[in-house]
Amino acid sequence: MLKLATIMAVYDGDSPEGFRAAIDSVLNQKFSERVNSRVYLAVDGPVSEELEEQICSVEPQLHRVIRIMNNGGLANALNTLICHLEDEQFVFRMDADDLSLPTRYPCQLAYFAIGSNIDVLGTNIIEVDCRAKKRREVKFARNSREARERLGWRAPVAHPTVCFRRHVLNTTKGYPDVLYNEDIALWFRCAEFGFAFGNVQEALYEFTIDEGFWKRRSLQKAFGEWRCYVLGGLRIDGLSWKILLPTIRLILRLSPRWFQKWAYNSRLRRV
Repeated sequence: MLKLATIMAVYDGDSPEGFRAAIDSVLNQKFSERVNSRVYLAVDGPVSEELEEQICSVEPQLHRVIRIMNNGGLANALNTLICHLEDEQFVFRMDADDLSLPTRYPCQLAYFAIGSNIDVLGTNIIEVDCRAKKRREVKFARNSREARERLGWRAPVAHPTVCFRRHVLNTTKGYPDVLYNEDIALWFRCAEFGFAFGNVQEALYEFTIDEGFWKRRSLQKAFGEWRCYVLGGLRIDGLSWKILLPTIRLILRLSPRWFQKWAYNSRLRRV
């Protein structure tokens, strides 16, 4: 029996309807009888009555629900769940406002069966711009070598699409406690341990772009991201020209919102 876990955190800022759709997209994955899929949910701080109703309605179908008294952020919530994992061999990530397409999990498991050297596996994504009503595919690194080369300036995998081999989280001890940029810090930590990244070259995840997405791209997050990339790059590559790339990202983050949106939606992010 193949055992896998999904770790998801929900907080008061999440939409009750979006959360239910996200959970259903995991529960409705098409598995064989040989797969035991368990969902671990962290409720990060107090939530609205409407969101609590949705959580209670799906709780019987979840393996474990952990309620954290005070909102401590995503890294804390995920690390709490990681501490409660049992004997699962694979750990999937899922955000509470996105959708996993029905074949996401089986495709990633099949990829692991073929690519035995891969430790951290993501997928391409479909970005859904709720306001503009547009959809587009964004591709990520095709192999471990390309992922490693991009690490200094672009995420090697899309965080909510990731599936980890269990030993990765055991070795890294979960997510670094880095506000808003825990995923970037984790990718550098994984690289330091020599873990290999990969991506299924198929869009198996719908990522929501709404006004909340842009509000979360704060100055604090921008400077935190710059610091993660600079310090991580120095540890991985030493002092090199690549150290300039995080500064270019920071300048972009500090540009007017209209320019950020234009750059984000440009063709540069499609390949």
